[in-house]
Amino acid sequence: MDFLDGKPLIQYPCSWVYQVIGTDETAIRDFVADLVGTADYELSYSNASRTGKYCSLRLKLTVHSEADRDRIFAALQEHPGIRAVM
Repeated sequence: MDFLDGKPLIQYPCSWVYQVIGTDETAIRDFVADLVGTADYELSYSNASRTGKYCSLRLKLTVHSEADRDRIFAALQEHPGIRAVM
């Protein structure tokens, strides 16, 4: 991986994966569908917490710029049912 000023050099557009952890799988799926609109994406169930309170989903889509990638990340973080985004 190439680096520029300590940051990885990412060539856009590129495929990007977000790991989304939340409390309501259906609400997360609905939110992601609204967020990405007509863009192609994959949203797959990844895991559940031992108690079943939290679920983890893997969101894969093409981002076209750093601003695009950051916008999606920030929107996911702001959703009340999402506890963490990686």
